[in-house]
Amino acid sequence: MTLEQLETLAKLMRGDKQSLAYQGAKLVLVDGMSQVDATNVLMTKANTINNGVTRYRNAHEEIKKVYSINK
Repeated sequence: MTLEQLETLAKLMRGDKQSLAYQGAKLVLVDGMSQVDATNVLMTKANTINNGVTRYRNAHEEIKKVYSINK
């Protein structure tokens, strides 16, 4: 996922870019960091990171399906 895609999803989903869930999703989905490393970098709970990653990844996959995009 690109940063532009993540930011667009956050805008559409009314996500808070300052939240740890969003920041964790960015580290994992855009920067390629592991969820464990993102948890340590952001000094938060693994569940927070997982929730953000899952939310944005699922939304991204749904949009790709609707628009028939394979990236």
